[in-house]
Amino acid sequence: MNLREQLRHILPEFLPSNPNEAVKGTDLIRLVRLRLGDEYSDATLRYHFSILSYDPTSPIAKVDQGQGYYQRQKKPSGSGGHALRTGLFEPASPEGDAARMRFQRVAAIYERLSEIRGNFPFQLNGRNGFSPDLNGDWEVPDFVTADWDLDASSEESLRFDESMINLRRHLGGPEVSLSGIQLKLGVTLDTYSGDFFQALSATRWTIKSELVIAESLSDEALVDSLRNLGHQFGVGITSLGIDVTRLDDLPSPMELLSLSAAEFEAVHSLLHIQRVTLATQRNTIDWTALSALRKKHDSVSEMARWLAACLEKRSPLRS
Repeated sequence: MNLREQLRHILPEFLPSNPNEAVKGTDLIRLVRLRLGDEYSDATLRYHFSILSYDPTSPIAKVDQGQGYYQRQKKPSGSGGHALRTGLFEPASPEGDAARMRFQRVAAIYERLSEIRGNFPFQLNGRNGFSPDLNGDWEVPDFVTADWDLDASSEESLRFDESMINLRRHLGGPEVSLSGIQLKLGVTLDTYSGDFFQALSATRWTIKSELVIAESLSDEALVDSLRNLGHQFGVGITSLGIDVTRLDDLPSPMELLSLSAAEFEAVHSLLHIQRVTLATQRNTIDWTALSALRKKHDSVSEMARWLAACLEKRSPLRS
C-alpha cells in the first residue's frame, strides 16, 4: 500500500470533524508518525496532506482561512460525491451536455496538436463511446501522450529508432516518455488551486505532468498564481487561448479528428497558445502506481496494451 492509500486509511483517526478544531500540520505529522514510524520525511507527509486536501474523495480537508486540517464530511447519498468542476452545470442538464461537447472538441483539438508535435496521444477520459467525466479524475489524467524515439531515415513508415530505444533500456530509463495531460475548459481564481492539484495528482506516475486550459488566461493574478504553482511542482501549464463559445461552431469531435492538415489549419488559427510553465521531466515512470491503476481502471489497462502493441510492432500506432 503506497503512502497516499495509507493516509486515506489512518487520517480519519486523527482529524476532528469540526473545522474550528482543525489540527495543525505539525501536530498531524506527529500523530501520523505514531502509526507509520519515521519512514517518511516531514516534507513528504506535509506534501501528501496538501495534495489529499484538494481531493474531494479523500478524508482530509483544509480550513479555508488560516492553518489546519479537519475531517471532510461525506456528502449525502445521491449528491454524486463531488461538485461539477466545469461550472454550475448538472451533468444531465442541457448546459452540462453543451459543456461536455465543448470538452470533447477541445480533446480532439489537443489530439491533433499532439500529432503535429510528433507525440502520440491516448485519451483515457471518455474512451470507447463513454461520455467524458467533466470533473476529471484524481488518479488518471484525461490524456497521456507517448514520445518515442523515431528513425528519421525510415522512408516507408514511422519506425522506432532501435539503437536509441535499446540505449534507454540499458541505461535503466523508460523506452517511451509518457506525459500526463489534464484538460480544463477554464479556470478561475476560485478554482485554479483545486484544478492544479488534481492535475498533479492524476499525472504523478507519468514522466511529465501537464495542465492544459482551453480558454485564454487574461487575469494577471490568475496567471501569476498558476505560474508559481507550476514552477514549484514542475507542472507544465498551457492555455490554448480559444473562446470556448466558438467551440460550439466547430465540426464534431470525430470530424475534427478526420480533417486534413490543410483543413485543420483553419481550426489552428483560432488558437492563441500561451505557455505559462514548462514541465519538469522525472527520472522514471512510477511503475508501482501504474501497475495498481491498470488493475483498477480499464482505460489504463487499454493504454498499457496499446503501448505493448507499439513495442511489438516497433512503430507508434494510433490509439
